[in-house]
Amino acid sequence: MRVFLGAIVAVCVLLAPVQAQKKKRMDPAECSWCKNDPALLAGAGLVSHGGFAFGKKGSDTEKVEALLSSLDIVWLESEHYRLGFGIGPLPKPKLEEKKKLIAELTRLKEVLPTVAPENLNLDVWMRAHLYAQRLEDLYKRFGELTGVTGMRFAAGMGNTAGGYMGEGPYLGMKEKYEILVLPNEVAQKDFLIEHAGLQVTRTQRWHYTDRGAIAAIVHIRQAKLREDSALHAHLGAQMAHNLFDGLKSYNYDTPIWIHSGLAHYMEREIDPMNNSFDADEGSTFETTSKTNWKAEVYKLVASNQAPRMAELVSLKNYGELKINAHFVVWSMVDYLATEKPEALAKFVQGLKSNFNEQGLPTGANLPDWHRKQFGECLGMNYNQFDEAWRQFVMSRYRGNPKKEDGPGPIGPGGLPLRPGG
Repeated sequence: MRVFLGAIVAVCVLLAPVQAQKKKRMDPAECSWCKNDPALLAGAGLVSHGGFAFGKKGSDTEKVEALLSSLDIVWLESEHYRLGFGIGPLPKPKLEEKKKLIAELTRLKEVLPTVAPENLNLDVWMRAHLYAQRLEDLYKRFGELTGVTGMRFAAGMGNTAGGYMGEGPYLGMKEKYEILVLPNEVAQKDFLIEHAGLQVTRTQRWHYTDRGAIAAIVHIRQAKLREDSALHAHLGAQMAHNLFDGLKSYNYDTPIWIHSGLAHYMEREIDPMNNSFDADEGSTFETTSKTNWKAEVYKLVASNQAPRMAELVSLKNYGELKINAHFVVWSMVDYLATEKPEALAKFVQGLKSNFNEQGLPTGANLPDWHRKQFGECLGMNYNQFDEAWRQFVMSRYRGNPKKEDGPGPIGPGGLPLRPGG
């Protein structure tokens, strides 16, 4: 998984008497929009405001609340996600954010009639509903990019056409995807020590192998995540990683370049002003505050300094992915999504279909498997792809002159760590 840079927050708490320490759970009946009405929830495609299983095996929302007893957490389960949202009401939105928020709330009003789209004073219950909608939008967008929308995923071989499709219904995972959004790194550390045996201060993605669930744990005192648009975009990157890992079940790791390319692509579709960068545990890595990535890629191609596919596919960890490579892998996914969307979908599915003679997933000979899928799905070898992508950049990015939009590489610092467990 990947993690995020954040500031440490010291929290001083006056301890109440022992008998008063257990904090009353937030009452879902107080939800401003649904009042925890089963009919309203079902009509909005939601399951409940909790409780439900969450975190390590044997844990649930009640146990997480007991662990993070100083926080008010709103829980919400949607069709494909289980969300814990503990960061309070929406900050006053910037002018450029208002149009987007009104459009999103207008959609929510179709299923939750008490929503008032022009009222942007959203409490924590309202924000949880908004993020549940956003997460389901990301699930749908990933499905569009990878061609899996409408596909049936069953446990093991199942009876699906084409053989193995994973271990469960959620793109192949047994359990829904889990997201926990926390106010600071102190709360994140408390959760991760208990649920993953980790002490990290940036966004962490984690695979609960014994449950068949993949999670993202985020705290908002990293970079700009206290801004709503930045948090939304950041979760776009995390869901790209987690959904890709979960596709046909998380059985082996896929190449760094396509993982990061998809994550940057989905994040920048939401907001190109905010970009996340991954790291492996204990590694150093670079980030950048530059936002005009088309100009950066154009400059690299024009000067013949862009990394080649043969170089990118050999990268073994996120620390090896330098700033120029981040620009390039995003652009390569942009090229495929724009010019060859069906081939991109076939390629992503192919990468997750490396099966042994028994038809079960294997991580064997991945470089050879990647090269094979590259040729069969994209119809090109690496050199041919490099040339086609270069031509795309020179024709499509020419109108994006370089501008001074940031000081350039500023790492280490950035965001997430890759799933473990």
